Amino acid sequence: MIWQLRIQYANGTEQVLKSFKNRETALKCVDQIYKDGYPLHFAYVVRAKLEDPEVTNLRLGTP
Repeated sequence: MIWQLRIQYANGTEQVLKSFKNRETALKCVDQIYKDGYPLHFAYVVRAKLEDPEVTNLRLGTP
């Protein structure tokens, strides 16, 4: 399974920053980002990659 590190904005939209084959590696990346500090108006999340782009767009609220 492919895991994606995403940035989630305050309006609910998300953008993929990087993909990983291992979920633990992706989570460690998030831990490092939070350790170094981050802006409060968005969050970093790890999600499984969705294969169907139309489903992804519907879920993320993009056209």
